Amino acid sequence: MIDFILPLFGRFHPILVHLPIGILAFGIILVFLSGKDESKHFSSIKIAFLLGGIAAVLSSISGFLQYQYEGYTWETVQFHFILGWCTALTAFWLFYETNKLNSFPSYFKIKSAGLFGLLLFTGHLGGNITHGEEYLIEVLPSEIQGALGYELEPEKQLIIPEQGWEELAYFEQVVQPILNQNCKSCHNPKNKKGDLDLTSYQVLMEGGEDGTVMTAGNAKSSPLFSRLILPKEDEDHMPPKEKKQPLKEEIELIKAWIDLGGTTDSKLGEAKITTETLEPFFYKEVKPFYPVTEVEAASESSISDLKEAGFFAETVAEESNWLMISCINFQSFSDSDWFNLKPVQNQIVYLDLTGTQVSNQILDSLGTLPNLTVLKLNETAIDGSSLEKLEANKQLKHLYLNKTKIDIGRIGSLNNHPSLEKVFAFDTPAAETENPGKFSFYLEIGKYQLPALPTDTIVY
Repeated sequence: MIDFILPLFGRFHPILVHLPIGILAFGIILVFLSGKDESKHFSSIKIAFLLGGIAAVLSSISGFLQYQYEGYTWETVQFHFILGWCTALTAFWLFYETNKLNSFPSYFKIKSAGLFGLLLFTGHLGGNITHGEEYLIEVLPSEIQGALGYELEPEKQLIIPEQGWEELAYFEQVVQPILNQNCKSCHNPKNKKGDLDLTSYQVLMEGGEDGTVMTAGNAKSSPLFSRLILPKEDEDHMPPKEKKQPLKEEIELIKAWIDLGGTTDSKLGEAKITTETLEPFFYKEVKPFYPVTEVEAASESSISDLKEAGFFAETVAEESNWLMISCINFQSFSDSDWFNLKPVQNQIVYLDLTGTQVSNQILDSLGTLPNLTVLKLNETAIDGSSLEKLEANKQLKHLYLNKTKIDIGRIGSLNNHPSLEKVFAFDTPAAETENPGKFSFYLEIGKYQLPALPTDTIVY
């Protein structure tokens, strides 16, 4: 009936460990606030070292019990345990020295500083046990990590190919990465909480202090799965609620693997897994929208001249040399004003000529913009008679031709453009075409019609 007392006292270690730290740090501060032959803090210092030593003993005992009952290995805790006792003995030694004298012993500040160093190092080792040896290092910039001699690699996230995922080794390529991401920090060879190691299939099958964690073919009877779906407030829920929680899709993958037999030779395609479950893990290559070519930044005088001429000009993003140019405040811009843009022609990726006085001749000038990605010719006199000249713009992705005289045939001249992805042609003759056909790019001409709702026929 009373077997729970020792394990319970062991679990008080994270609480008790702060007592000696606070009490002894208070005593050490008083030592350094005291001048030579000064005794006004002397009694408080003696009491602080005595109580701090007692608290350190209680903390060391609770830590030993936690090691005994929580599955930590001796290699993990040994130096923290030894230094904890050294801290307690040093505190008692300093109390003994002050208790037998009515003034500070010689070199007492140096001895107190040594005790403070012991506190810091012991606490650091305790933090490493709880949070991992790289807890303080992993947030530092990679350059500083390298200078300190650390090569930290975060656990790789689960990535599944959209094609051929059925042939993935279910455990090694799917389940193990999930366990590494969500469980490895507490269940590894150095920190075997609950005497459980989840870093390989072999040690997983050995189970922990409560026995096996996986019942082949029955996920609901397997703690490896059943603990994941407990309410977060439940003390048996894993991972603990303050830790990173696995995705519901990751839990579903573990369940399906166990139900499939929980072996190392099964394939992902053998389980009843839907593509919706796998979708969060599909590899998605994020392609930059604007060109990756490096160009020199436009000079400040060039930007200033553009603004004085009436252009809106700014970079598309911080620390980017690409320029966004708009004529929203320069509606009188015409073909003859093109010379203003020549000094920055290599930096322009976004050009808005909406509502300006340009004609089809502007298309010859646009071909001199090697990095143009977005072009807006809305509400201009462009009729598309020489639209094919835009093929010279090898980076062009989005073209806006709204409220122009462009028709579907002339839009067709852009078919098979090397980079064009979308063309917008609202309120144009092209938008009146019943069957515009298919293009190598996405053509948006509007004509949206919302489905009729029952409430549309109700008369109030």
